[in-house]
Amino acid sequence: MDTTTTARAFGLGALRAVDEPLESLDASALSEVARSATLAQNLAGATRLHAAHLLVESFKSLDEAARGEPGADTRPAHARLDPADRARHHLAAALAMTGWHARHLVTAGVQIHTRLPRLREAVERGLLPEQLAIDAACRLASIPDDIISGVESDVVARLTRDLAGGHRPSRTALDTTVDASRERHDPQGAGDAVDAAADKRTVRFRPERDGMTSMWAHLPSGDAEKLRRRIDAAARAAAETGHPRTRDQLRADALIALGDPNTTDIADPLPDHPGDDGAADPAAPGATATAADTDTAPGTDAADAAGRAPLGASWGTDQPIRISVIDSIAQGLPNRVEFVTGAYASFDWLCEELLSGGDAKVRFELLDPQPGTEDTPDAALKYRISPALAERIRLRDGTCRHPGCTVDAHNCEIDHVIAFDHQRPELGGPTAEWNLVCLCRKHHREKTFGHCAYRPGPLGELTIITETGHEHHTRPHGPLAQARDRILDHRWHQHLDRLIADDGHLTNPRGAERDGPRPA
Repeated sequence: MDTTTTARAFGLGALRAVDEPLESLDASALSEVARSATLAQNLAGATRLHAAHLLVESFKSLDEAARGEPGADTRPAHARLDPADRARHHLAAALAMTGWHARHLVTAGVQIHTRLPRLREAVERGLLPEQLAIDAACRLASIPDDIISGVESDVVARLTRDLAGGHRPSRTALDTTVDASRERHDPQGAGDAVDAAADKRTVRFRPERDGMTSMWAHLPSGDAEKLRRRIDAAARAAAETGHPRTRDQLRADALIALGDPNTTDIADPLPDHPGDDGAADPAAPGATATAADTDTAPGTDAADAAGRAPLGASWGTDQPIRISVIDSIAQGLPNRVEFVTGAYASFDWLCEELLSGGDAKVRFELLDPQPGTEDTPDAALKYRISPALAERIRLRDGTCRHPGCTVDAHNCEIDHVIAFDHQRPELGGPTAEWNLVCLCRKHHREKTFGHCAYRPGPLGELTIITETGHEHHTRPHGPLAQARDRILDHRWHQHLDRLIADDGHLTNPRGAERDGPRPA
């Protein structure tokens, strides 16, 4: 059945249809077309938010129908799935969006249709862009019910007024509006919100291309200001001495220096300790004690005494450098080196450590890219996953395998796709590479206690069949999976080189004659 949705459903009349080519329209008509397209986009966003809310209600109804009357659910807390979480997981796969975006879409949809009537009216009229509506609804979700009406009224009035004047408020402006309104309606609550927000402080790191990493921090303003002043002071002092680096580079180096006590305030290496000729007298005032002068336990060196990590270990740990080498030489490709996720994740860092300390602890792990090399008949019947197989699964998957989830594989749990049978292992899913995937804690619970079906593939493929009958097919994207893709691509091109002759014809079987002339 064909369905059509127009703006008439919202009382605005049909959207403008343009029959003639856009190139033939003048500036006024083009502006009107763009405005109509924006209105259509806003209305589509309103529909998507409404659908997200109704999906939560649908999952709630399905759960109540499956469990009987309210209050009759005897499942433990960890086995109960939040309908909003289930909707988020479903939409992340169905709309091919990240878990972050799906979470905010569901939160906004529920908030708009349950406790934000003024924002809902503005959204359904197409006055607000979808992302701005989502940001506003998620920001208002933390406002207590006893003051939400007043705060919502202030925020919606400010947003619609700015948009009507041709100005789209930024997230910072939205936060400022919400905070000011909350403080006006509930000064005490605003103070409590500050204390609660401090409990959510966090720092996150995300590897990027070309050996770089992005760092995102959410800190109390006072502490962030101390950090900013320290970084700016170090950068300013270096710049005033004529340092050739830019101010941005100096600020970044000042932040790096906070994590390495062996450098100056702008991450330059400290001068070497004085040699025998100019060694400081230990008894002299201000002299620095050496390893022989300090009271350390046997087997420790000066670095240990100074609180520094030994060479060859990531800073702050005693773990050796672990490097996985994916063996591709036999396939005609160079070996590929992969660092295990951690504080050390760059080739330059490794070279520096190896050059500065001959006793560096480095452990190379050679991995065969062939699927199933760690599988054995005995291990397949045991529930416990060996460390070597677990590391292999993490290198293959890279992240949680649920669509839209980006949780790093090393922060995930490894799960049997086909459940392991503890009573009769030979009848259940084996502990083998093809039957194991990485799932974050939330999606592991979704798989265990939800209603979706999961089907594994021979190379780590995973098919998820949802309650609604939709199928989502995912493939691993970790370093091991990428190495396998390169090997398959290399083999395919080798096959084409053998199959296609230099003149562009397919190679004939032995003894066969080619018909027709060769191409010029």
